Amino acid sequence: MDKSWSGNSTQLLQEIDWKMSRIEPILQQVSVDGLIEEAYEIHEMLIKVSQLLLILQQDLKMTPLANGLSLQLQSIQEQ
Repeated sequence: MDKSWSGNSTQLLQEIDWKMSRIEPILQQVSVDGLIEEAYEIHEMLIKVSQLLLILQQDLKMTPLANGLSLQLQSIQEQ
């Protein structure tokens, strides 16, 4: 164990406990609603689309279209 934490173990444990107590209800709600897989899938798709848009922007003829689609993607991510 890192000696710098030895005097603060109680504080560290309290912080971990507090964060875990906040995380658990959120995960339970998402799990109940069955959204975990969907959220993961959406996140993967957003990453893939972003990567594809970067590739598309390399073609000078497609840059305006890619820029427009990037703005549309940002709008979707903000929702």
